[in-house]
Amino acid sequence: MSKHKMVDGKLLQMNKRYKNLKNRQKDKIAGWMYEAYKKQMSEGLSNDEAFALVMDKINEAQIWVPEYEVEQKYNSMKKRFKDRMAAESIPQHIYQMEAILDTAQLKMDALEQRIADYKEYQAKIQELESYYTSQQWKDDFAMDEEGKFPKKLKKGVLSEDGIYNMLERNKEIMKILDGFDS
Repeated sequence: MSKHKMVDGKLLQMNKRYKNLKNRQKDKIAGWMYEAYKKQMSEGLSNDEAFALVMDKINEAQIWVPEYEVEQKYNSMKKRFKDRMAAESIPQHIYQMEAILDTAQLKMDALEQRIADYKEYQAKIQELESYYTSQQWKDDFAMDEEGKFPKKLKKGVLSEDGIYNMLERNKEIMKILDGFDS
């Protein structure tokens, strides 16, 4: 018995299985199955009627594949089709708003962590303020004024305005943060 059959002037392989089809053929069939499923759900077609729509398309495209395999595939894909239809019916703004919610929560979590870190760092800022109001700072400032430190040395802590402005800014930020805590 030959594995091939002449149909409408084309030689078709008659022992093909669904898994042997080309990917583009499988994609076409899956599309037809989905369309049939949507029609089945919207128009109340029976399973046999929906399956017949799929087989009509397969036959029109002259794709030979065992009918029972197509039917098994159709039945096995119904859950996916149901989920896909449900996803397609969800308005896009739901996805957009969900993304905003997720991002906002991530940003708030990150901000809360940063605030906690900043509050923990207050002990170091107090250490800097103590240095700024100490005799040691005055001596270091005088040595810098006399040119006893290298010119390339970073000396932000020896500028009068640098520490003062940072400390004032810190007080303002802490007022804001303390206001949120109450």
